Amino acid sequence: MWNRNLEWGVSNRQRRPLLHAALALALLATACNRASDLPRAALDRGDAFAPTTALTAAAGSDVTPDGSPFLPASASTPADASGSAALAPIPPDPLFTNLPIPGFPEAVVSVPNGATSPRPVIIVLHGSGDRPDWNCDAWRHVTGARGFVLSLRGQYVPAESTKNDRRYTHRGGPYLRAHVDAALEALAARFAGYADIERPLLAGFSLGATEVAELAIGAPARFPRVALIEGGHSVWNAVTIRSFAAEERRVLFGCGSTWCVPLAKAAALRLEKGGVQARAVSASVGHTIDRPLQEAIMTELSWFLQDDPRWATAP
Repeated sequence: MWNRNLEWGVSNRQRRPLLHAALALALLATACNRASDLPRAALDRGDAFAPTTALTAAAGSDVTPDGSPFLPASASTPADASGSAALAPIPPDPLFTNLPIPGFPEAVVSVPNGATSPRPVIIVLHGSGDRPDWNCDAWRHVTGARGFVLSLRGQYVPAESTKNDRRYTHRGGPYLRAHVDAALEALAARFAGYADIERPLLAGFSLGATEVAELAIGAPARFPRVALIEGGHSVWNAVTIRSFAAEERRVLFGCGSTWCVPLAKAAALRLEKGGVQARAVSASVGHTIDRPLQEAIMTELSWFLQDDPRWATAP
């Protein structure tokens, strides 16, 4: 039985002995897939991810009583040519961690291990009766761990949960906007110097796709790129497209279900006609973001990230 009081990080060292177990194939460094392919204890709820103290300890840094800040640049660290202090590499372990957010459920974060410079952020929203760890895992693979994957956790839904499988659903509107703001502030504080929270990417699955589309429409300059997986099609009409339209704005649709494909293509066409670059990809995986769909998304990643040099840098 999984001990919920135990906190740990999913590390490369821990993965090696698990490699011989069939259920741990998806836990290779960046080749993470959805939790149905992973040991459930490793990804259940999110308390299974390492706290800040584990990350700082891995680098041999001093740890404050509350475990923060994360790996501050040493006063003796030589400055780079621009005059700013160089950052120590983010340790190779763990790959994921919990992020407490004051006033909101804690998030699951994928860390850009090895980064020595500020790294960008992609905010991910899961679907209805879903979990943040699955989506965090998927987008770590899609982005190649080049930035932070900030996967927010919705409200606990007892009716859709079991003893060993807690499920969540996001609230939208002003509550979600406040949740996003608080999450970015918490990430910037915890990973001080490492997290570049300006103009984060947005990605959502199912209900989460609709929610991130509405976030982007409400603040297009702040959220210029949005990836909508298995949802978010009907949000785009003449009014919302006109409010979102600008040269640098882009929308990427991803479909795993057959019903999704024509809706995504039609929405992409509406966006293109309205002056927004948009594309749609698909893979036959049903209502999931399983590996084949992740790979399909990756075929359009260079287009989606174009003109944002922060994502071009390896961790």
